[in-house]
Amino acid sequence: LKGEPPSPINVPSGCRFHPRCPYAQEICVREIPEDRDMGDGHFVACHFAGELPEAQL
Repeated sequence: LKGEPPSPINVPSGCRFHPRCPYAQEICVREIPEDRDMGDGHFVACHFAGELPEAQL
């Protein structure tokens, strides 16, 4: 992700990546995404996991 990571003192609401994510939508601001098992020991925490090509997560 481009941009600066958020301050650990002032973490954004919802998904902590939403301010820098080009795919962020309103749900990302409101809700923390659950971890999802994508197989082969890979986990993601994204509301849109499975909807975006793997290389983009």
